[in-house]
Amino acid sequence: MPQPLQGELIRLRAREETDVDHFYRWINDWQVTKFLGARYVQSRKFESEWLASGDPGPQEARFVVETLDDQKPIGWVGLHPGFPENRTAGLGIAIGEHEFLDGGYGTDTMRTVCRFGLEMMNLHRIELSVFDWNTRAIRVYEKVGFKHEGVARDAMWKANRWHQLAHMGLLRGELR
Repeated sequence: MPQPLQGELIRLRAREETDVDHFYRWINDWQVTKFLGARYVQSRKFESEWLASGDPGPQEARFVVETLDDQKPIGWVGLHPGFPENRTAGLGIAIGEHEFLDGGYGTDTMRTVCRFGLEMMNLHRIELSVFDWNTRAIRVYEKVGFKHEGVARDAMWKANRWHQLAHMGLLRGELR
């Protein structure tokens, strides 16, 4: 049986105060945030407070993604449950280290966090929204089993234009 927080290339671990430099750099890097809903530059103080805001638990499972071979932090991922009766969570992910955008790290992170959500949090459904032009991410989500469920037109204003958001979902039993 695989460890619930470990994939083939990555491991998910709790966020630590010592991660603040990574998060501060990632959240202020346009190459990272252009794929996120984030719009504004964040201070180191804000990132430090966000990191200290809580450990993973039933209301918020937020993790640092690190490589298995050298424990290098490369990004973050989280499952954000809504109402427990629905057994549903929203998923957010970012790979902040550019050199890890290829090589299967994002795919392994998605499989690992979804497996954790389904097996350890007893979720029935995991959902996410993604810019419809973020084809790299969409391919990863499809590869692990997410299905397209619709597109919200002109759903987000960013970088001086409207963007469409593709909504995708994964049900228990669909993880590949």
